Amino acid sequence: MIMPETLKKLSDGLNRLSLQQKLIGLYIIIIIIPIIISTIIYSRDVYDRAIHEISVKNENALEIEQVHIKNNIESMRRTAQMVVSDMEFLEFVKTRNEANVDQLIDFRMNELSNITRLQANNPAIENIRVYTTNPYITEMWPILFREQRIMKKPWRDEVISRNGMELWWFDQQTEDVLERLPSQNTSKISLLRELDFPKDEHLGIIEINMFLKNFFPKMFGTKNDPDSVYVVLDKDMNMIRNHHDTFFEDHGIDPEALIHHFSKSKKDGTGSFQFVNKGTPYLVITANIEDLEAYMLNVISLESLYAETAKTRNIILSGIIFLVIVLSLFTYVLISLLLKRMYKLKDSMARVEKGDFAFDVDVSGYDEIAEFGFHFKSMLGKINNLIADAVNKQAAAKETELKALKTQIDSHFLYNTLENIKMMAEIEGKYEISDAVTSLGEMMRYNLRWKNDFVVLEEELNYIKNYIDIMNLRLDGLLELNIDVDKDLLDLEVLKMSLQPIVENAIKHGIIPKNLSSNGVLNVSARYLDESVIIEITDNGVGMSAAQSELLNASIQSGQTIETASVNNGNGIGIVNVNERIKLYYGDGYGISVTSVEGEFTMVTVTMPCKLLRGGSQNV
Repeated sequence: MIMPETLKKLSDGLNRLSLQQKLIGLYIIIIIIPIIISTIIYSRDVYDRAIHEISVKNENALEIEQVHIKNNIESMRRTAQMVVSDMEFLEFVKTRNEANVDQLIDFRMNELSNITRLQANNPAIENIRVYTTNPYITEMWPILFREQRIMKKPWRDEVISRNGMELWWFDQQTEDVLERLPSQNTSKISLLRELDFPKDEHLGIIEINMFLKNFFPKMFGTKNDPDSVYVVLDKDMNMIRNHHDTFFEDHGIDPEALIHHFSKSKKDGTGSFQFVNKGTPYLVITANIEDLEAYMLNVISLESLYAETAKTRNIILSGIIFLVIVLSLFTYVLISLLLKRMYKLKDSMARVEKGDFAFDVDVSGYDEIAEFGFHFKSMLGKINNLIADAVNKQAAAKETELKALKTQIDSHFLYNTLENIKMMAEIEGKYEISDAVTSLGEMMRYNLRWKNDFVVLEEELNYIKNYIDIMNLRLDGLLELNIDVDKDLLDLEVLKMSLQPIVENAIKHGIIPKNLSSNGVLNVSARYLDESVIIEITDNGVGMSAAQSELLNASIQSGQTIETASVNNGNGIGIVNVNERIKLYYGDGYGISVTSVEGEFTMVTVTMPCKLLRGGSQNV
């Protein structure tokens, strides 16, 4: 999930780009992304088709191998059946009497020779052996042996438990039952079957075995593909493979990992699955050999195919990128020509920003840029007219101001007169009057020095303090003013005379109508909220009902005063005017709202932008 901070950084980065760069980037995105996606899809399709062809080819090879395997199975079964069907051979093996020399010679020349000829007629068969329980039988190598030789073989008990059903056994050990025979270092597969003659009487076990190199010609072939190998998994998931083939070692494949992947996708008949080992993909074709209760697997490395596909894809992508770069350069030049007039218009705007209005804008053409230039030229003419009007009005205002100054009472005369009254009050011991005169003087200075609409919050708060001092002279000191403002906010820019009308309304329409048996309390606080400052003025006066609060707030927002006297005998003119001034200077996002509970309090909330005037007010 993309975080908002990341989106903001991307947006800021895009905003810093020029229009020309954005158009080039958009052009590249529109072209290169679909081409890259198409190339990847095409490469994937080529890769899948190549895998399909490899699958079909190797499935056919595996079917041919299955034909060889079935032929070998039938050959071994037929040989075992012919041994079981030789009644004279079985009768001799069954005999519980010790044979004389003539009988032994006759048996060896006839019945035993017949079995030997079976082996000679099937050269792929390595051994035909009969293990008998008859203690009177003399062992005749290499066919007839006593069963005690195989008592420790892991397959003996399973063969007997099958009651005459065949058992196929993979023997990768090289030890022979005849210890005097040299080790041939060749794995075998054996067809094992119980001899029960007569029926249900255990006579012995027949073993027909064949070297695995003859039974599985593909697996043990001398010309094996270095990117492919055949293996067999028996019914117990033991792997039989040609250990002279180093495919697993060369590719670093763990046989147990292959068995694990096969177990998850095993199914009857022919199938396939893929797995990845050390970053290299492999395809495995599987075939179920039902007679052996085993599976043959053809493991094929797709490394060369994957590398070839990746090489082709990279060549295509490199060509596409080169083509996009060439086309982007061409597009860059073309867009530069198209945006030339827009850049001229941009330069004209920069001149206006620096204060140069005395030039003409060249407008030509009929497209959007020409229309934009026409409107800019029209706007420039109106700005020049407004500047001229403003200069004329300023000159007229200065003239009016000079005339007004001639008729004004000298402010120094007023200040000196107030100082004389203050001194007289102090001489007479009327210190309340002295303090009130001081406050009145401060208020007059504050009002008469009106050269700017903005002051710092500290000066506006001092004006309110002076106003409360004068009102306490009238109300016998029953007003209490509490100011809770951080020092950091004392340099905050506020509109001059923006808080005093609110305080006046609070005293006149909130505190005075309430019985002043106890002090009237005014609380003024200020705090930050995001990028704004909230100033709250709260009184403990009569308050208002919910309907009256709603009516007053509607009046404030609409800019129209209340026509009735239902709201505490006031019409909200002062608050409405302050709200209109705030919106005029700061915008519609700022202003005043009122919250009140009847009989308890009224709170006026003033919202202004956070602007600090360092070093106090300037030109007030």
